Amino acid sequence: MDYPAWIVGGVGPGWVIGLIATFHVLISHFAVGGGIFLPFTEAWARKNKRDDIIDFLKEFSKFFLILTNVFGAISGIGIWWAIGLISPQATASLIRLFTFIWGAEWAVFLVEIVSLIFYYYGWEKMEPKVHQTVGWIYALTAWLSLFTINGILTFMLTPGGWVESGQFIQGYFNPGFWPALVVRTLVSIACAGIYSTFVVSKLDPDSAIRKELLAYTSKWLLPAYVLLIPAMIWYYAVLPPEVLSSLLSGVAGGVGVASQGNLMFVSRTALLGLIAIVTTGLAFFVSAYLNPREFTVRKSALLFVGIAIFISTFEYTREYIRKPYVIRGFMFSNGITLKATTEKPLVRSFTAEMRFKPKDSSLGQQMFVGQCMACHTMNGYRSLSKRLAGMDAKTIHESILLEMQKPGATNRYQKVMPPVIGTEEELKALSTYLYDSVKKIEDEKAKAQADSAKAATL
Repeated sequence: MDYPAWIVGGVGPGWVIGLIATFHVLISHFAVGGGIFLPFTEAWARKNKRDDIIDFLKEFSKFFLILTNVFGAISGIGIWWAIGLISPQATASLIRLFTFIWGAEWAVFLVEIVSLIFYYYGWEKMEPKVHQTVGWIYALTAWLSLFTINGILTFMLTPGGWVESGQFIQGYFNPGFWPALVVRTLVSIACAGIYSTFVVSKLDPDSAIRKELLAYTSKWLLPAYVLLIPAMIWYYAVLPPEVLSSLLSGVAGGVGVASQGNLMFVSRTALLGLIAIVTTGLAFFVSAYLNPREFTVRKSALLFVGIAIFISTFEYTREYIRKPYVIRGFMFSNGITLKATTEKPLVRSFTAEMRFKPKDSSLGQQMFVGQCMACHTMNGYRSLSKRLAGMDAKTIHESILLEMQKPGATNRYQKVMPPVIGTEEELKALSTYLYDSVKKIEDEKAKAQADSAKAATL
């Protein structure tokens, strides 16, 4: 390990990154969609001399500014903080590979936040044409921010020909770039409709402007409702064959065996996301568009839930199907590169290569922190205490750790876990550490149950 590790218990490191990232992604999609909605609607309102619509947009932009420039910025910093501590090797690799893109992203983001500030404070101080121009600058830079980061996100799952060539262009404009960009753009536009509908739903139910605006904002979901499923099919079609087969095939327990009730969790998650966006679209049409007077704030909040479920499931599925890699075909989830496992023997000292080790740690704990902790906790998410329950140290060593050192298809864990690096001594130390840790947890649970039963008899 080249960097200190952040030891996360409970939910585990993956969920720490996931929760922060999902919150940020949700806000960023609202930022992109809202950025398009504001100048587009302002242009329509000024063309039709609708001062009442302009007043609505002023209120809309106030909370929009707070949502994107405060919560969006803070959660964005939170992502860097989390990934830098939890997955430092992958973070460093992405920075080195895409230095120019990161620089472009930060430059675009600076223009984005500044233009939004000018847009909000310029309602009464700028000429209408100048104000709209500032709005379109914000819309463009918000979408360009999505454009720049999209290439890096998709690269982690579908690096394509970059793995062989190392060419920057091939890595950035990878097979997943364009379908993912279309999906995220459609979701952003849908987010604009949902957010604006939420704001409109708080107006007086008997006002004419409320009915008119609900009909208008409802239409912003139509592009996503019509095009999102084809875009998602396109996205999944460009996935690496082994990823797609594990997601869809009956062997992996995927969508292919849905009729047997044997969907694996990630397949259920992906389907849940598609169901959420379809039901959200129907709710928009039936409730907001056809029955605007009965469309309440509570109903609009449910639409928020629907789009949040879709975004969350999309992000979760994307992360899950990347396993056992963090950058597919290049770096495993524990920060070890594929090259380090193919060009060098797996039976070598891993701890000798670690520049940083947990303070006052045993050899077994060093192995756990370096090779297991990126995905597993002892007694939380992906709990090893459940997976290793009933096994002794010898079984863990022979049935799991030695198995993970076998080459290619002979390793039955190869599709879900990285190969393990270590000498015989290190593997035995790791198996002993795992056994002792699991046994301690089991003993503590047994004692707690005994104490509880004893207390119940008193």
